[in-house]
Amino acid sequence: MNGLHLFVPMRAAIALALLACSAVVFAQEQPPSPPAATAAAPQAWSTLSADEQQVLAPMREKWAQLPPPAQQRLLRGARRWESLSSDQRDQVRQRFAKWNAMTPQQRATLRQRYEQFRSLPPAQQQRIRQAFKRFSSLPPAQRQQLQQKFSQMSPAERQAFLAGAAAQNRAAMTREFVQSIPPDQRPATRQMLHSLTSDQRRAFHQTWRSLPPAQREGYRQRLLQMSPQQRNAELARMPRPPHAPRH
Repeated sequence: MNGLHLFVPMRAAIALALLACSAVVFAQEQPPSPPAATAAAPQAWSTLSADEQQVLAPMREKWAQLPPPAQQRLLRGARRWESLSSDQRDQVRQRFAKWNAMTPQQRATLRQRYEQFRSLPPAQQQRIRQAFKRFSSLPPAQRQQLQQKFSQMSPAERQAFLAGAAAQNRAAMTREFVQSIPPDQRPATRQMLHSLTSDQRRAFHQTWRSLPPAQREGYRQRLLQMSPQQRNAELARMPRPPHAPRH
């Protein structure tokens, strides 16, 4: 099991890389995005660079009919493709082939996982990207061995492994949070957190992680100085974290 903790974050990051680098297929099947208040202007095919046109050649006939957000996704994928090494392009081609071989249900599941990844706080997204980089740096034989171990687990073993990976992630976030607090203020902060319900603690941590590092301490201090009633009212206004249990 050594090293397997990299595999679960790697799956989410693969979805991110797949949808960024294989944007041609994704945009063909993605429903049009709802119009934004300040929608981007369409981009003519003739304004694309020669390299971008080469990468996006399969979309040339449909380019003018694509909504601007889809065009921008495709362009980001094309530009990322140009920056990849030969080995990285081979990896993307393999994922592209797997995407084409998926059933509609499998693709819908992958899109859902990608949206879940995008809903994570920026710091957690960064940890997932770093885990994926560590996994990608392993020798191919070791990566394959780890993938095979995971795929050969029974449903109960896989569930236990995922629970362990989630616990590791929570522990890492807790260490990050505690280390950010001055030592003399940690007891008061622990006491405040222990006074909250589980949903309130989730709302607090979600908001804390979503803030830029320079603003996190001010947010913690502000809640610490509130009365319990003020704090409860403040946290009740926070968006409920995804999949948070309702009491």
